Amino acid sequence: MTRAGIALLLVAAGSAVAADPMCCMLFGIDASTMLGKDAVACGRIVTADAPNQSRDESSAERQRATQCALEAQSLGRAFVYSYRVLASPDIDLLTQAVFGAHGEHMLLRMGLNAGENIRTVERCESLTVLPDGLVRSSGCHSTYPAIDSSRQDHR
Repeated sequence: MTRAGIALLLVAAGSAVAADPMCCMLFGIDASTMLGKDAVACGRIVTADAPNQSRDESSAERQRATQCALEAQSLGRAFVYSYRVLASPDIDLLTQAVFGAHGEHMLLRMGLNAGENIRTVERCESLTVLPDGLVRSSGCHSTYPAIDSSRQDHR
């Protein structure tokens, strides 16, 4: 079977869905241009009323999202890998990894980690979803325009 045929099976089977054109708006970014029209969305950010329920649902969703991301990655497709990590009382971290249609990579994180408030938007030279669901990154740097322009002004 061809890569295109496998990709259609993924979408039809529900492993992956067409990426939301407003991807990453939680971070103030519209990544639709980077993703192109054939991208898939792997995972969703889960919220629930009870902390234990939210943690359990987030864990199950992350497993599904990881499988979707690994499949999309193996096919060389553009995709967004989204998940939430909850570990009471001090970790509640949202992550989105964007794998663009032309090799672009962005890593976005927001939330609390050991009492530290995190909000990062980075462009990376390389991103890889690992079989355990972790994202390996290298060559990442901030993409906040205000930070980047202020650095240039002070050099």
